[in-house]
Amino acid sequence: MIHILDEIPLAPARLAPVLEALDQLYLPACAARGLTLERRWVSPPVEIPGQVNTLWLLWQVADVWAYYAMRSGAGEEVRAFWDQVESHGEGRRRHVLGPAGLPLEAPHVE
Repeated sequence: MIHILDEIPLAPARLAPVLEALDQLYLPACAARGLTLERRWVSPPVEIPGQVNTLWLLWQVADVWAYYAMRSGAGEEVRAFWDQVESHGEGRRRHVLGPAGLPLEAPHVE
């Protein structure tokens, strides 16, 4: 199992438009791409004047191959969502996470 954690800093007033874009643009096509949204959080969980909130989106795909298939299957709705995030946000970071332990072996391709 591979997890993908998106970290999106936003002004508190920008959170609602980004969540709306997530629901309307991004999520409808996720299942076809093998991508599942497990959780979404906001930190801090309250609006503090002069401070940004961070939206955290935790996704899951089956394995490394599914991760690359998910990326290559991205359509215009994916670009539209990330364009919205970039116009409302203060940058973003994506963390791709796998199980801890021994390093993964590179796949053997013949």
